[in-house]
Amino acid sequence: MRKRLAWGVGLALLSAGLALADAKLNGLDGSSWKVDVNPDGMARDKGEKDFHETLTFADGKLSTLEGPKIGFESAPYTMSRSGDHDWSFTAEQQSDAQGKYVWSGTIHDNDIRGKLVWTKSDDTVLTYSFKGEKQK
Repeated sequence: MRKRLAWGVGLALLSAGLALADAKLNGLDGSSWKVDVNPDGMARDKGEKDFHETLTFADGKLSTLEGPKIGFESAPYTMSRSGDHDWSFTAEQQSDAQGKYVWSGTIHDNDIRGKLVWTKSDDTVLTYSFKGEKQK
């Protein structure tokens, strides 16, 4: 009887742990965000302009609407939860021709804010800030 109880408790704890891991993985999955991306002063001095982007989280990956047009593919993202309504995330998109995008940001309810660092293939580093809101 004690063995059964121990197995039952063990299975319950394992199931609870898997459910929490699944909830963490899927915390942002299924959401899309319209963002305005603005170059910092140095990037603006190099001719960079404001642009609009859509960030989509699905299947553990971040994808961008405009990124594939210039060669950036979907990439795995990491995230952490802070508080009841806040998520922080980071994703690194690669492009053979364009270099690397590193997105990092915080989501609070329906608002998103963060930073994009673009390291071009010639090692030029451009920094942008972004903010936006969840698509309905």
